[in-house]
Amino acid sequence: MDIFTQEHKDIREKNGTTKQVEYYLNTIARDEIDDSLALFLESLRYFFFATSSKDGYTNVNFKGAKSNTLIKVLDKKRFIFPDYNGNGIFHAVGDIATNPKVALLCIDFLSDTRVKISGSAKIIDDKKELIRYKDIFDCYDVERVIEITVEYIIPNCSNQLSVVREQILKNIKNN
Repeated sequence: MDIFTQEHKDIREKNGTTKQVEYYLNTIARDEIDDSLALFLESLRYFFFATSSKDGYTNVNFKGAKSNTLIKVLDKKRFIFPDYNGNGIFHAVGDIATNPKVALLCIDFLSDTRVKISGSAKIIDDKKELIRYKDIFDCYDVERVIEITVEYIIPNCSNQLSVVREQILKNIKNN
């Protein structure tokens, strides 16, 4: 699971983090969805979805639940989520059509949990194939489903999440 370039490695060496990163990559990085991660993913109400065009222009989208289910884990390597027409720009879908490499940042601010997932995306928009998923996403306007095949999963540093969590709790208390 070596998704990092020589430039990544050079910068780590320059900043003295090579040993630290080796520890993380050998102990907490993985390429499969275990049961606890599946529960976390399937409980999400939103996540951030990053794509890139074939020319390297990047894009990030907020993906939120319209139904009770936002993400459905299919197996140890794959999960799906619905994609809606939204504003009609189709930025992410257009990117995936020419560059399937994607990333997700999944955050639960209240539990101080962040997970980064990198993988390859596939657009499922054939009406006959979409029927397989109609009972998973209980909303009427799913135009397509995005299937992600996982390549790399790592918890994201939650160092600053406690500050955000405290602000959220303060706002909840004041309202």
